[in-house]
Amino acid sequence: MALCQKQFTDFHETIKLKLENKVLSEKRDIIIKRIKENLSEDEHKPFTIFNQGSYAMNTGIVPLDENYDIDVGLYFDMSQDDAKPVEAKKWVYKAVEGHTDDVNYKNPCVTVSYKAGYHVDITVYAATNNNGKVYLAKGKPTSSAEKKVWDESNPKDLIKEIKDYLSDEDDRKQFRRLVRYLKRWKDENFSAGNGKPTGIALTSCVHRWLSVKKDVDIFNGKRTYKDLEALIHVVQQMIWNFSDEYVEVDGEYKWMPRLKIQLPVEPRPDLFEKMTPSQMKRFKEKLESLLKGLEAAKEKVDPVDAAELLQKHFGSDFPIPPRSDTGKKSVATAVVPSSESASE
Repeated sequence: MALCQKQFTDFHETIKLKLENKVLSEKRDIIIKRIKENLSEDEHKPFTIFNQGSYAMNTGIVPLDENYDIDVGLYFDMSQDDAKPVEAKKWVYKAVEGHTDDVNYKNPCVTVSYKAGYHVDITVYAATNNNGKVYLAKGKPTSSAEKKVWDESNPKDLIKEIKDYLSDEDDRKQFRRLVRYLKRWKDENFSAGNGKPTGIALTSCVHRWLSVKKDVDIFNGKRTYKDLEALIHVVQQMIWNFSDEYVEVDGEYKWMPRLKIQLPVEPRPDLFEKMTPSQMKRFKEKLESLLKGLEAAKEKVDPVDAAELLQKHFGSDFPIPPRSDTGKKSVATAVVPSSESASE
């Protein structure tokens, strides 16, 4: 049985987006400085700024297309009744307008893009409401009225839930590794659009269905993590939780599979809701192909053969060890290095 733990660990180190990424940090800081300089509290409500998204949750990966992004949130000390959502976004748009040649409204944010392939997404929140909830400004100036809305959102709660998930630090590292494996699998196997599951949807699947897999030596307490087995379990659970729905497809009603996963914090929306029945069917088929590949790899004796199977699903960054280093009967079950930083 080849668990390929060393290969998984090396793969993780390759695809992991380090928190100390200088370019991303510099872009973020420049944008924040410009917002503070140009968005005067004399004209608008006071605000605080925070990092959000995968960068803040420590689950980011190196993008295949080298289009790096970072998410910045602005908590305005106001209620959703103090300003219309697009009006609040205009404050931010004007503050960063002209910083680059490419500043645009998107439905959930204002985006500042750089020619080098980096972009910063800035989201606007009404954070002081009588009901204690936080609301995200959605819509563009050109959007229809029904799309210009304040939408309930709890980004800080989400960051805390994902970042602090599991009390054991090393178990938490396995959680983050699995999230990154599935994110890279997604990027390797899906094109852009609603047919591509979102990173937060896959993160929430791992959050919901992770069963930590490890061996612990009863004599010295040494742990050997088994990411392949943990990943098999998560993918199995995802597939098993599909249910059939009778829906209309191309003018004809059919039974189609659908997976639902809620965000782990309020308001707990279904994160796969936007995927069409056909896209969801394709998603299930790709998960089934992944599971078949994972299980086949586990049954291999030689880690080289196992790694070759795994590379087909995770891409060329998944390493294949030299056959001379493995031998026909060796099993790659290396322990996750103890030097791995807690920030993974």
